[in-house]
Amino acid sequence: MQHFMPMHGVFRRSLLRVTVASGVLPLILLVGCGGGSTSSSSTSKSKQPQTYLAPYVVGTTNGSGSLLGQLTQTEIYAIDDTANAFSQSIFGLVSSVQGPQAINVGNVTTGQRGLLDLGITANYAPSGGIYVATDYSPAKSGSFALELAGQTGGLVQIVGQPVAPLVAASECPSLSKAETWQFITIPGGLIQSANSGAPGVWYPATDTAYGSVDISSSGSTITFNNIKQYTLPSVGGTGSPAVPATSPATGICGSTTSGYTIGVPGQAVIQDPGLGSATQPSATIGIGSTGLLVEDNGVISTGTSAGQYKDVLGAGTGAVGLPKPSSAVDVSAVRSTQYLGFVRGAGIYSPSSVGATGWSSHLASFGFSTAPSSCASVATSTSTLLYGGDFTNDDPSTSSNGFGNCDLAIDLGTQDSTNNGLFPNATVWLGTSYAANTTGKTYSFPAVAIAGQLNGKYAIFLIGVDSTEPWTIYLLQSN
Repeated sequence: MQHFMPMHGVFRRSLLRVTVASGVLPLILLVGCGGGSTSSSSTSKSKQPQTYLAPYVVGTTNGSGSLLGQLTQTEIYAIDDTANAFSQSIFGLVSSVQGPQAINVGNVTTGQRGLLDLGITANYAPSGGIYVATDYSPAKSGSFALELAGQTGGLVQIVGQPVAPLVAASECPSLSKAETWQFITIPGGLIQSANSGAPGVWYPATDTAYGSVDISSSGSTITFNNIKQYTLPSVGGTGSPAVPATSPATGICGSTTSGYTIGVPGQAVIQDPGLGSATQPSATIGIGSTGLLVEDNGVISTGTSAGQYKDVLGAGTGAVGLPKPSSAVDVSAVRSTQYLGFVRGAGIYSPSSVGATGWSSHLASFGFSTAPSSCASVATSTSTLLYGGDFTNDDPSTSSNGFGNCDLAIDLGTQDSTNNGLFPNATVWLGTSYAANTTGKTYSFPAVAIAGQLNGKYAIFLIGVDSTEPWTIYLLQSN
């Protein structure tokens, strides 16, 4: 069933409509009208539902149209583990879409190994100047999420959209002494030459693939110092310095619709009412209580560089990072751990579609307690190799034990001797049965991985590139 309403001034009415159409707690109850206080005083952890910041990832759509044309927005998720409900919204900062705007709402079911099955009950999309709300009964399946303990962060993949990391920025960082984070880029679609103004692209020859940063705070001012950015290494080597960001960079932390987020160089300012009155930072960064870091890159809105992403840490459309471990990561323990996560192929930049084409994003599991015999056809086991795979037809309910196929492998390789948790010469294998492998043969490509712990649970984030597109893999230790 569809509902229609005028586009202009629709934002609050559409969010209110979520309550009527689906019975889901609307996001408008969670967010304000604009940038809030810049105080960095501690706040209690968010009550249910939890609000998450998620970066805009190229390929995200609402209905049939890409959101990239709106140029600037972060995503906001709310997951209520008590009411078993969720919502996905954007916060637009351009005149056509400004303020919180619902995209999808629905219900939540907990499956095997802690996987959350998100059933979409309503979608809200603009169409020909009219705002169209479509109800689904039964709920639309194929969307999944993972939450860290205490709802401090996680991963989400809405059906038809790429995976995005989630962070609950429940308070501003309190870091009187600088601490180090390692991060990888969230790449856009592959482009074959240096970026000439196209938004949401990634050029591996010069653009950041991974790096590190020292973060400290003084009141609401957050300093990003010693920003080190590198391209993907050549096989067996180390990465070259990437096109550098300004270091140090400073930002302001305060209460926003996405939590206590950091705007670099400063907080976004939203005047309400009045469309077209927004200013935005170059990037929005959230840091969770366990140390998970998520960056949404901003877009330059004026001048000759309008439309280009302005990165602080990652290139492409953002970055995701982990605190640098205080000692070398125990690779044996990492390999013996079971994970759930997502594998994303970022596709190729296509000027005709204003975004990326040929991208893919699939739920996956890694770390079998006993490796199936089919693993041997993917890669030969080593002391640093981890087997995994997707789920048949992207349907985890077909699995009797919560594990997917064995058609992927990650060999972490040697841990960097001076950077705990950094694996600069990792290798990824795609087996012939992996859903996004269209070559008809098993092949491998080089990658960089970071590994560490979030509240005592392992996490692995990886970026690589084959001859056709960038790849990212995000894994969280599962129940």
